Amino acid sequence: MLTKNKAQLDMFDYIIFQKLIPKDHLLVKINDIIDFSFVYELVKDQYSPIGRGSKDPAMMVKIFLLEFLYRLSDVQVVKRIQTDIVFRWFLNLGIDDQGPDDTTLSYFRVKRLTEDHFETFFTEIVKKCVEKDLIKTNRFIIDSTDVAANVNYPSEKNLARSAFKKVMKEVFKFNEPLATELSAAIEADLDAAYEKSDKVSWRKHFEITQKYLDLLYIRTYDELQDNEKYREAFGLCYDLLFQYVNNTKDKIISIVDPDARVAHKTPAKSKTGYKDHIIIDEDSEIILASVQTPFNTGDGKKLIELLEKTETQVGLKPKELSADKAYGETENRAYLKDAHIITNIAFYKESSRKNQHVFKISDFVFSEDFNKVTCPNDNSTETYKISYNKTTNRDIKTFLFDPKLCGTCPLIRQCIHTLPNGKFQNKGRKLDVFLRYDAVLQDRARAATEAFTIAYHKRYKVERRFATMVRNHGLRRCRYLRLKGAKIHITMANMACNIIRMVNLLCPPTKKVTA
Repeated sequence: MLTKNKAQLDMFDYIIFQKLIPKDHLLVKINDIIDFSFVYELVKDQYSPIGRGSKDPAMMVKIFLLEFLYRLSDVQVVKRIQTDIVFRWFLNLGIDDQGPDDTTLSYFRVKRLTEDHFETFFTEIVKKCVEKDLIKTNRFIIDSTDVAANVNYPSEKNLARSAFKKVMKEVFKFNEPLATELSAAIEADLDAAYEKSDKVSWRKHFEITQKYLDLLYIRTYDELQDNEKYREAFGLCYDLLFQYVNNTKDKIISIVDPDARVAHKTPAKSKTGYKDHIIIDEDSEIILASVQTPFNTGDGKKLIELLEKTETQVGLKPKELSADKAYGETENRAYLKDAHIITNIAFYKESSRKNQHVFKISDFVFSEDFNKVTCPNDNSTETYKISYNKTTNRDIKTFLFDPKLCGTCPLIRQCIHTLPNGKFQNKGRKLDVFLRYDAVLQDRARAATEAFTIAYHKRYKVERRFATMVRNHGLRRCRYLRLKGAKIHITMANMACNIIRMVNLLCPPTKKVTA
């Protein structure tokens, strides 16, 4: 049953708090600005109307906020609540009131709430920023940062071994003799492999593991249908073996946290874990929306989702949007053009190619309606066809120039590739562009302006948000496992960052606010 803390503190408690708590303390300012009673309405469906009284849910959410404001664990925050007078005041606990223990906090976070609840708490804080007119919607900025998963990353051999041990742990619960038999058998096979050679490849490890996994499938088929935990462990091991043997891109890298992923940020630097994709208001630097993904998710894939999320959840749409080159996919540029949002996204430099003498797309001139193109020799065409390209997974518009004109053109060798036998690849020039290349043309024109340069150089503000969250709110490494846990951790770090920013905007300190 949902229970709230007492509405007012005792006179004795009130006097103590008044004398000991500074008026300019961070938590006092937060309490003056934000009313956390919205939590009751958002979580009421998680409680039974009858039964034993619960801990105050608004107090519990405040405790989670304290953890991310002060970088405390569940155990550490419980100890601080016992001894820190301002913590008790912030949570509306009197001197003699009993606060929750760390197991209660963990249960409330895992069993009572979902990641969607934390997302809703975050959105409510953004709405309060909107109500207080902190957000101007002149220009938004999008970017992402990596957040390491709270696990180590073993070798392929140890991955297979750990995955199979997890399966056998579940088998042991319902068939101890079978678990004992197969555990001994697989170890014997691995020992035999090492007796033949000091070096046994990970592929051999996977081959042996697959043999016993197949055997388990036959001997425990009925249990797989009904036992959810066993089916999950079995599926994880099977997926792991399949992904590595077939060298798929989306590989499991940890049995402890199977949702974490690895990707190469640069050719020489890889990152593992998750990403925090955010969109901020350039003027206030308030985080308006966020999306959490495994690290191998491309940045550009989340631009549209972040914009739509911002508009749906808090009713905000920017006049301009700034982002780095990774967001410059044609689909993103087309979306922004259709939404009448000015784009401040730079372009990658054109790659160096062997045939530098061959004209590039940028050497051709397109009409405003994108139905006509003129070549460097001033010949034009309005003939084109549209087709789907499986490689790029996009629609392509192919302009076709008159072969007669191309055949007599003095620039033909700069326009059409020559085959080894000396003949031209095509009789007439074919120019392939993405169907929505019109948005690219518009953005190229924008990129040549001073206004673009000014806007693009303001992207440092989103990096400042990331730096603040890493330094002050524990964003660098996730506390919780799996994508669900990562979403909760990252959302709370984003929310703590917003609340501090909100305080600094509404209550400008004479010196920097310190917690």
